[in-house]
Amino acid sequence: MASASTTNLGIYSARQILLLAQLLHSDNINNVDKLTSLNENKIQNIIIQWKQHKINHLNSATINNKDSTIKLQTTAQLVELYKNLLKKYEVTNTEELANAAYFKRMNELEGIIEKDKQMFEDTLNS
Repeated sequence: MASASTTNLGIYSARQILLLAQLLHSDNINNVDKLTSLNENKIQNIIIQWKQHKINHLNSATINNKDSTIKLQTTAQLVELYKNLLKKYEVTNTEELANAAYFKRMNELEGIIEKDKQMFEDTLNS
């Protein structure tokens, strides 16, 4: 059975979700059926790539990083997380998920830039 803490969307940053969607998309895993039909080694490879990707080592290198440690380990957890992501983003396949996650991440970055610009302007004007 999948652990609720590892499949809770709230613990993953937009950046981590985007990366997972990109990994699935690059492996031509375009829907739940395709994901569940993969052999265990292939799924474990995807999980390892996601957990060991360099973005997960930026925790102290960036002020606005909200990444948590990825604790997901099993096929069941990945399938449950994927289903939860499709539902949350109201999409039906991996490409749509990747696009939605991309736009969410871009909006997040634009917000960070605007906040930083405002702080800079406030500093200049004080």
